[in-house]
Amino acid sequence: MTPSPPLLRVAIVGLDHWYLAFSFARAVAGHHATELTAIVDDDLDRARELAQRVGVGVESASTDREPVLDDETVDVVASFVSVDQNPAVSAAAVLRGKHLVSVKPLARTLGEATELREAVRRAGVLFLPTESRPRLAGQHQRIKRWVDEGAFGRILSASASLWAGLPNRWPGDPDPGWWADPQRVPGGGWIDHAIYDIDHLRWLLGEEVARVAGVAATLKHRNLPVEDYGAALLTFAGGAVANLEVTWTAPPGGGRRTLNIVGTDGALVYEGQSGRLSVTGRLSETGGWEDVEPGPWDSEGIDHLVAAVRGEEAPIATVDDAWRNLAACLAFYAAAATGSTVSPALPPS
Repeated sequence: MTPSPPLLRVAIVGLDHWYLAFSFARAVAGHHATELTAIVDDDLDRARELAQRVGVGVESASTDREPVLDDETVDVVASFVSVDQNPAVSAAAVLRGKHLVSVKPLARTLGEATELREAVRRAGVLFLPTESRPRLAGQHQRIKRWVDEGAFGRILSASASLWAGLPNRWPGDPDPGWWADPQRVPGGGWIDHAIYDIDHLRWLLGEEVARVAGVAATLKHRNLPVEDYGAALLTFAGGAVANLEVTWTAPPGGGRRTLNIVGTDGALVYEGQSGRLSVTGRLSETGGWEDVEPGPWDSEGIDHLVAAVRGEEAPIATVDDAWRNLAACLAFYAAAATGSTVSPALPPS
């Protein structure tokens, strides 16, 4: 009888981005091939709270990162610290040979992102950006297959929107904390979720963003030091155009997500509030709009993480994707600040 592979041992460092950390911790703790070995945060009570939430012993909670980073039995570090802390935490992990799941964006600046990219490449470890994990979800896998099979023909345009409220520093605490601190993040309400859409479209099209224009504004939360509204117009290398409207201006209970894709031979509409997914063109038997069964929109990607670390699958995304995603976002902010069109920076060779 062939022995089972050893469990993949995962440590979480930082709970600043608790939205990601909570769901990831539950997924790791409940997976048959992984073990959640440590939860580290500057606030011990927060670390213990999460340990209790996911059913691991409170002895796994601590405030000291170094013993966890130095632990040779830890295979993967998941960094959910604030963006300003992520380059240092991530670099410390990869320099010790740890595979990495990284908060989004990976850094505040392209200079920081480049240093981390170089460290990851030298170490030869897996770097999985959290903004790329939705690529693994059933619905996105199906849409990607349709695109690759030519079901839409040539993609002409796309649009995506996400209306959200202000993030909470911690569950029940309405203060947005570090998310709205311009010294700690590259932007506010737009990049918070638009980075997912940029990654998604880069992956679907297999193309890079060539030009960006847009508007960033503080429309609702007038005293917020970062924008709560952003609308971007992206042109991809092959000519497709995408509109991305992402906000923190939704009224209470008014969060909403949409996605539209239009090609020469077909189109797709997804409405997140109802979960309705509709297609027309080559994917339609009637020639008109038809509803199809929607699939999961998001994925923690634990199966893939295990397989990629074991060398059984190619990683769904890399540190290069994280670098490109940040570059496109920073191009948006530069364009919005100047009222011009900006081309994203290219990664150093």
